[in-house]
Formats: sequence, C-alpha cells, structure tokens
Amino acid sequence: MIATGNKRSRSYRLELCDEAVGLKDEIDVKTSGLDNRNILDDGKSQKLTAADIEELKTDATSASDIVESLICNSNTFSSKTEYAQDKYLRKKEKKYFDYLQIIQPNLRMVADIMYRLDPAKIQGVRIDTLSQIVTMANIYSEGKYLLYDSGSNGLLAAALLSAIGGKTNGKLVHMHPGNMSQKQALLAMNFPEEQLQRCVSVNIYSALRQFYQGCDTHEKKTLPQNESNLKRKADEVKDSDHQIKIPKVDETLDTEEIPLKEQESKAEISSPDTSNMENVKDSSISEGKKPKWHFDNIAAAELLTQKMDALVIVCKEDPQNIFKELVQFVKPGRPFLVYYSVAEPLQHLYLSLKSDNKIAALKLTCNWLRNYQVRGETQGMAHRIPQCRA
Repeated sequence: MIATGNKRSRSYRLELCDEAVGLKDEIDVKTSGLDNRNILDDGKSQKLTAADIEELKTDATSASDIVESLICNSNTFSSKTEYAQDKYLRKKEKKYFDYLQIIQPNLRMVADIMYRLDPAKIQGVRIDTLSQIVTMANIYSEGKYLLYDSGSNGLLAAALLSAIGGKTNGKLVHMHPGNMSQKQALLAMNFPEEQLQRCVSVNIYSALRQFYQGCDTHEKKTLPQNESNLKRKADEVKDSDHQIKIPKVDETLDTEEIPLKEQESKAEISSPDTSNMENVKDSSISEGKKPKWHFDNIAAAELLTQKMDALVIVCKEDPQNIFKELVQFVKPGRPFLVYYSVAEPLQHLYLSLKSDNKIAALKLTCNWLRNYQVRGETQGMAHRIPQCRA
C-alpha cells in the first residue's frame, strides 16, 4: 500500500509486488537481554513524542523506517529478551505494515476469523472440533448427509460441503429452525455455483411436513375452500327451494310470488359462481409463481426417502427430540454425531441411547482445550494463558 496525499486527506493505492518483506527481515536486531525484570513501564522509555511519530508517518517511505526510528529512540528495547523483541516487532508490523495480501479463503481461515470475532456466534466450534466432526461423520465425496444447525453462521455447512468437494455426486441437506438459513461462512468460502446447488437448505418443520404429507404446508389451498363454499351455498339454495316448493298449509301464497322467489334464488346462485371462478383463476396463476423454498422442500423430501449416510446435529436447544426425529432417515450402520456447547444435554442423550439396542459404539468425548504461550526457541519455556474456552 502506497500512501498519497496529506495527513487529513490521505489515501492509499495498491501496487502488485513479487514478494512481501517482513520487518524482522529488514531490521537487524543485534543485542537482547536475559530477562525483563529491570524494565519499568513508566512511559519514559520512548524519546519520540506523538507529534514526532505522526511526522515520521507522513515523511517516511516505508514501515521499516518508522519502526527503526522507534527502536533507536527506545531506552529499553535492547535490554528486552529475544521473545519480547519479536513480540514488539510483530505488534508494530500490524500497525505500520505496508503490504496487503489477498489469498483464497479456506476453512481454517474462516473458522479462525469467526472464532476470534465472537465464539458464541459459532457455538465455540474451533478448527480442531470441525476436523473431529468431519472425521467421525465419515464424510466422503459421493455420500448424502443430513445436517441440523441452529446457530453456527453456516460454519458446519461449509465444513461438510468442503469435505464433499466440487464436481462430485455428494449432497447435503442443511436443516435449520428459522425462516432463513445462516450462510455467512458458506458464502465466505466462495464455493462454485455447482457445489452450492448441492447444498439444500430447508426449514426442518416444512421439510418434515413435505416428507410426511406430500404437500407444501405454506401453500394456501384456495380451491378446496372455494369448493366447500360452493357446496355449502348449493345446499342452502336446495333447502330454500325445498321450502318454496312445499309451502305450509296455513300459508296462502299467490301464484305470481313463487316464480319471483325462484328467479331471486337463481340470481343468488349465479353471482357466487362467477366470483369463485375468478378466485380459481387467480389461484391457478399464483401457483405458477412458487418460491424457491417450495422446490427445496421437495428436493429435501426426495433425498430423505433415499436415506442418509450420516447425521450431524449442532444445536442450541435440547438435542434429544431432534435426534429421535432425524435418526430414522439414516441408513443402518451409518454414523451420527451430536455437538453441544455444554456436557449435560449430551449426558442425558447418552444415557437414553445406551438403553436402545439399535444403537452401538456410543462415545461421549470432550474437546476442552487450554492455550499455551510458548516463548523463544532458545529459552524453551511455556506458560498457560488464563483465558480458555471449553
């Protein structure tokens, strides 16, 4: 990135370069200390002021010149350990680096970025957890898989679709509880259109109704209502005709009144017929413009009839009822996997499935991880980071 303009109206333009050089390669650090016990963070170690640093940013041609000036005017940099110096250079490199690298997205990068932004939005799923899910579910390129995901921003769907691969016959049914599926990670992977079409995202309730009833529940059934209205009105007309044709003995009706009432009843019969025919035409026109989820439900129901090669459930609600409803669509002897952010719902599910003689080889695992901070290669020391996530 090359800066142009003054301090207030500064803009950057990109130029293609053959290689990017890091600050550690450009700046030669000669001496380092043994430990940091005598270093005090009193704010007086840097001789340059904030105004001097801003002037360096406007006048300097590269980031290495700015960082080198900061190092030369620092009283404590030479006495820091090698690990502390490397950490200082990495920090300044993020702040003043001039190179922008554009790379093709992959699953590890997308998972790492989403985990750093907010782990709760992906239910704390790390890249090692994704690898365990794909391995235990036995994902291969020619299989059909069922995924229920209720809140990972499409990370599980992206992982399974990436494992299936492009230009294959494998398919994925992605079920979700809401109106729209979460596809942030799925779109971030930049899959080709052919691969995205093999991922069918459907609402779990609509797909199951389509499978059991064979018709879309969101479609308004106008024709049966019109037919029932016609039948009801016809019955009413028949009753009224019957009452007209068979008068009571006590009543005396003129001969001219009966034809008039019959004409009025015929007019009443003819008027709703035209309106009902218009409603039938409108409904036939509206049937030609069906939304995309209608065809997705039909495609998902057809795949469910063929049975699935694996079942993966990653949910925020209790997985027991969801598992009992979806496990019937899995082929005999095929694996299933249920992920939850805490252990208690999985323990209840494990105990209930342990008594089922149709399920074998159950395993309850924990992916708890503690991060460690490793110091320089020469020192060979490490200590754990206090903040950790299960």
